Amino acid sequence: MINTAQSTATITEVDRLTIWVLTDNYYDSLVPDSKIAKRFHLSPGKSIQAHHGLSCFVETVVDGKMSYCMFDCGLDPLGVMSNTELLGLDLGMAQAFVLSHGHFDHWMGAVPILKAIQPRIVRGMPFYVGEEAFARRYSLPERTAKARDLGQLRQEDIESLGLKVVQVKEPMPMIRGANSTGKIDTKQCRLGHLSSAEESRNPMIFGVSRRSSST
Repeated sequence: MINTAQSTATITEVDRLTIWVLTDNYYDSLVPDSKIAKRFHLSPGKSIQAHHGLSCFVETVVDGKMSYCMFDCGLDPLGVMSNTELLGLDLGMAQAFVLSHGHFDHWMGAVPILKAIQPRIVRGMPFYVGEEAFARRYSLPERTAKARDLGQLRQEDIESLGLKVVQVKEPMPMIRGANSTGKIDTKQCRLGHLSSAEESRNPMIFGVSRRSSST
């Protein structure tokens, strides 16, 4: 449940919002396009790769001005970058990077992707995270006595590439027209995942308003 005491941030209304899914758990190229969704349809030698995890590229348009950010970096950086190329996108246009939470299938692609576009990174570009993004995590599968090490994203690895890590605790804008909610309370231990910090402290989502047709 969202803490209402933290949900009063003003959201800038957008003229247009586009979200490209760079990678997700599942992809079906045979599903037809809809009014609000267009899909990449495979052809010989060209196919989107699906991987466990998530990565998106977000574009907002406010008063005719475009803003871009990358939301999560997925599990496999090569797959994310391959899909990005097929979609005709340029990750070097990102003005911010946002990590929704600290599970490895959302952050593992971050450092390799940032290294690939480092010449385009403006020093001090924000890399938004929640309070537990850099916690070391373990998995304890059912009927298993020994925990499995799931690794850890290191703040110094991000900062060494010229980005500024910004910890998000309350609602705030990531780019114009796209906000983080800040902290969302969830259970500390869920689906067999354990961490060395409270799991409730960093999930983030975008909140985007749409201008009415009368404006």
